[in-house]
Amino acid sequence: MLKTTYKHLNKIQKGSLGVAFSKMAFTLEGFEVYNSEYDDRGIDFIIRNRSGKFFSVQVKTTDERSNPFIKEDKFQISNDFIFCAVRIIEGKPLSLYIARGSDWGKGEFKCLNYNPKGGLSGAYYEIRFSKKYQAKLTIFEFQNYIVKVSGHNKGKYC
Repeated sequence: MLKTTYKHLNKIQKGSLGVAFSKMAFTLEGFEVYNSEYDDRGIDFIIRNRSGKFFSVQVKTTDERSNPFIKEDKFQISNDFIFCAVRIIEGKPLSLYIARGSDWGKGEFKCLNYNPKGGLSGAYYEIRFSKKYQAKLTIFEFQNYIVKVSGHNKGKYC
């Protein structure tokens, strides 16, 4: 069993852990994972599914008190952009959530929020983790959502 203590990690280490954990999760699901040389455009890595489709992945790692967000200028409302959220909660295994950028455009998931006014950094897209969104969040848990992007959905390619 892996350690579930994270308090000794700094912000950079937690972010690196989140990216590494995400890459391994996709690899174990049969995706090819390609590293991005620089994270200057909001892309942490690229994945390729079994049917040859590529996806850009942006990973955000947060604790239990924060919602992960991506600034508007780094976000893409498209089927081939994946927002990957890793939650680090002291004493628990890491948890992983994914959603395609196009999921925000549908307006049916209140746990996926766009804040056009934003904060100090401007407009942003976020995944909300408060208790009132827990029921909808299960759709976006990695193990539940991955079939939508795997390239193999009940015998049909997506």
